[in-house]
Amino acid sequence: MHVLPSASKRNIQATLPAIMKNILSIILFCFFNQLFAQEIVGIKNLYIENDLTYKISGDKLFSGQAQRIRKNGHLVYEEYFVDGKMTKSVTYYNGADKPKPASVTEFYEETETKRKVTNYGLTKPTTEYKHYDKNGKKTLIEKYENEKLTYRCEYLENKKNGTEYCLKEDGTEFRIEYRSGKKIKKNNSR
Repeated sequence: MHVLPSASKRNIQATLPAIMKNILSIILFCFFNQLFAQEIVGIKNLYIENDLTYKISGDKLFSGQAQRIRKNGHLVYEEYFVDGKMTKSVTYYNGADKPKPASVTEFYEETETKRKVTNYGLTKPTTEYKHYDKNGKKTLIEKYENEKLTYRCEYLENKKNGTEYCLKEDGTEFRIEYRSGKKIKKNNSR
């Protein structure tokens, strides 16, 4: 029988938890990688039945990413699904070297109605956000140029309701009050 000196015993005892931690990290990494890995298919490989999306091969509810790609390899459109329900769609600008999103639509998981639409400018650094309630009615529009707010208006039942804010090109701020779609008063600032 061979007895290890006490210094070697301590080294082994000190490195054993580190080895166990590394093994656990590898196992967790593999588990989460599998959990979040998305299958990518062509849109033609899917079908819809009873408002749910299925993959043709296997007839299973689809979770993953579906793409429409032109013959020249240009990515035109993508849809993202979780358990057969669309959660997001992306439309890309035509002709860009790298795919550049023109608009991104996010959906409520329960109803698949639009939750938020984000439109991106191609030549100008502009972004427009349109928000919707669970019934598909517009609640807010915001526009930004160079990350600076240039327009904002709240909606109630698809009608302007609240303060409509505009920032003109000359830097002048302009505000109009609305209630249920009717103009209440103008308020010019600066």
